[in-house]
Amino acid sequence: MFRSIAALMIATSPAMADNWDLPMAWPDGNFITTSAGTFADEVRVSTDGRVDITIHPGGSLGFKGPEMLGAVRDGLVPIADVFLPQQIGDEPLLGLPGLPFMFPSFDALESFDSFFREDLDEIMASHNQKVLFTIPWPAPQVWVDKEITDIESLAGIRVRTYDKTSTEVYGAAGMTPVQLPWGEVIPSLASGAIEGVVTSSSSAVDGSFWEFLSYGYPTAHSWNLDAMTVNLDSWNALSDEDQASISKIASDLQPAFWQAARAEDAQRMATLAEKGMTLGTVSAELHEALVSKAEPLRAEAIEKLGDKGKAIYEAYLATQ
Repeated sequence: MFRSIAALMIATSPAMADNWDLPMAWPDGNFITTSAGTFADEVRVSTDGRVDITIHPGGSLGFKGPEMLGAVRDGLVPIADVFLPQQIGDEPLLGLPGLPFMFPSFDALESFDSFFREDLDEIMASHNQKVLFTIPWPAPQVWVDKEITDIESLAGIRVRTYDKTSTEVYGAAGMTPVQLPWGEVIPSLASGAIEGVVTSSSSAVDGSFWEFLSYGYPTAHSWNLDAMTVNLDSWNALSDEDQASISKIASDLQPAFWQAARAEDAQRMATLAEKGMTLGTVSAELHEALVSKAEPLRAEAIEKLGDKGKAIYEAYLATQ
């Protein structure tokens, strides 16, 4: 009798919600974290709470940026914000969007994102995950405590870099790169372990750089993408209806998220200026010198991508 009652209770009870914890390296209030929150809210409403995504900003779940691809792949988390340049140790092809001096503008990056999406979907599927949407960062800048006038001005500055490409580019330019995840940047600035940072205007504000540094220079050595990805086992456990709903939300929101990145850069640059930082310019001579130093690195990186990577790169160039 008790077994019959239990079976009846199970049969008539509402379906349990999928509670997805979403780890993020970025702090609360960062525009990518805010975008993820918007996505989570719309998913919750659209699925009538059947998929409930909880944002965990600032590395609070214990996963660092370079670990996100593996964390989703291995099912340690069902969903995550994956910063593509930091995953190339696991998947070299994710370094394609971050090749040095490949894109001159947001528009060019957005064009590449559209071109690359089918390949990105295949790459992520090979790591047991599905891409929901991408979102760009404003181009990284060099934030330092001294005026930069030419390539010689960069010599010896201990600068935080965030991936293999930025480490090699600024090392070739004569700086002393120290590759660090975001969570270690502010303590390293405070201790004097580093004297500069390569990052976007968004992170410069998140880190209150005006407390440590005085100048920012838009070197734009690369442009970087995040991808919101979901573990395929978690995804395949959803109903067709919820999959279709979540996919539509992601597709509909991506253009707004890209526009938010553009607006974010302008707003954050204004904040940095208001806080007293000097927003410098990169002279044509300095830009040319940086590109020249980086060209062998770009050629080497493309070679290491293998036949598939080179084919994607050459096919994209043919569209330009």
